[in-house]
Amino acid sequence: MDSGMIHNALICDGTGSEPFHADLRFENGVITGIGKNLSGEQRVYNAENLILSPGFIDIHAHSDLSLPAEPEAFGKISQGVTTEISGNCGLSPFPILTEDVRKHLEKTYRKYHFPITWNDYEGYLSAVEQQRPAINFASFCGYNTLRANFTGYENNPFPPEKIWEMRDLLTEILAQGAIGLSTGLLYVPGNFATTEELQIAASALKGTGKPVSTHLRSEGDRLIESVQEAIRIAESADNRLQISHLKTALPRNWNKITVLLQTIRNTRQKGMDINADRYPYTHAQTSLSVVLPPPWDVMTDAAIMEDLNRYPEKQEILKTALKEAPPAWERIILCSTAYKPAAGFAGEPFLKISKNLQTTPEELCTELMIADAPGTMAAFGGLSPDNLETILSEPYVCCGSDETARPENDSLGISHPRGFGSFPRFFRMVSEKQGIAEAIRKMTSLPAKICNLTDRGVLKPGCAADMVLFDPEEFSDNATFKTPHAGASGIHSVFVNGVLSFQNGKVIQRAGKGLKV
Repeated sequence: MDSGMIHNALICDGTGSEPFHADLRFENGVITGIGKNLSGEQRVYNAENLILSPGFIDIHAHSDLSLPAEPEAFGKISQGVTTEISGNCGLSPFPILTEDVRKHLEKTYRKYHFPITWNDYEGYLSAVEQQRPAINFASFCGYNTLRANFTGYENNPFPPEKIWEMRDLLTEILAQGAIGLSTGLLYVPGNFATTEELQIAASALKGTGKPVSTHLRSEGDRLIESVQEAIRIAESADNRLQISHLKTALPRNWNKITVLLQTIRNTRQKGMDINADRYPYTHAQTSLSVVLPPPWDVMTDAAIMEDLNRYPEKQEILKTALKEAPPAWERIILCSTAYKPAAGFAGEPFLKISKNLQTTPEELCTELMIADAPGTMAAFGGLSPDNLETILSEPYVCCGSDETARPENDSLGISHPRGFGSFPRFFRMVSEKQGIAEAIRKMTSLPAKICNLTDRGVLKPGCAADMVLFDPEEFSDNATFKTPHAGASGIHSVFVNGVLSFQNGKVIQRAGKGLKV
């Protein structure tokens, strides 16, 4: 059933306007009326003492294949998310022109055990929709995947004539409805791309109104230079830029926050539509492989694993290099891995695990890379709590979990707590200082506007009936590194396209759709 009436709700419509008491009617998955004492024969849901808001939009997700593999998406819908945008940080499961790219993606996404049978965005949407996901989904086109179709995953020269072929392919993917272009300039092969190359690719967005989303080349020592590069790339596109997980990484860079935000403000004043997302935590998470020294620092995770297994003598070389120039092991938490001796220690500090296993951190790291480089994820401390609050106070910053949609169990690995708690935590941090209406705006209409989702993110007649009923006093996160899959408190009901999909802590229907813009 995708029709009904929500009675006596405190409506927070997503625009930033003050909440008001009213009824809301929806029919065939679309909002048809908002007002006092609405009548109708639809099913009535009592919303006394609850806020009714638009469904939350996770603008920075990585559920490329986790969503079709586990379509209930418990971790996201349980915190009020009704739409996810994946394909971030340069990685999307399309486009595919070569079997080498297909094989690489199969290795990258291997833990999901979901066949990659498509070549483009339309094929991807169709494959995911067939699994009947609980939430809506859309995706950026990842530049790293796009580029690999023409240069592979190594640091190969980019033939000039191929750049324009790549741009044409991106144009096709955008025409199929992809959200925009994402870059991951920390990761292979995006880290090999020149600014000029990226500007040519981004020019495919001119006239589309679609954004460039970027995982900056550096979020620490070269943070300001990386933001300036991203601005130049967006100028070649449609003058729209989305900065992923905006942060000042490592304590020695915390003092850059003022220059960082002033750079963004100045550019916005000049007319560029710059926005950003951020998860409300001070631990980042990515592949453990980012701590590796040369030559492994320019290899994909799959290539690292293959290299260390094919040439066992390199294992000792890696251990020695990590010992001579150790990462900040004390700031690292192991999140997930298929390496059996360490798998049971997920959520524990890296140094504690190595001690329990009676080994050294460099030896443990090497064993993890040998056994499961693509699947070994770690959380990295070093983010400033004060800077986090400052970033969340900016009007252009929305909530992005930077996580995959996962089930309650650990069948798809262990999540960072943000996979289950980003939105309640963001709500609490923002609403305490800026008010409930502004917190809701940043979780709904702001990401919808950035992604051109014109019929979502606000409650008004004609918009999709993606809605969340929640208790503002109880809405809070429970996930920690010890219990990362603990669901949020305070969510009463979640409607996706008018269908009551989550209630009483359970996914009860799956009514998500693939979205095109």
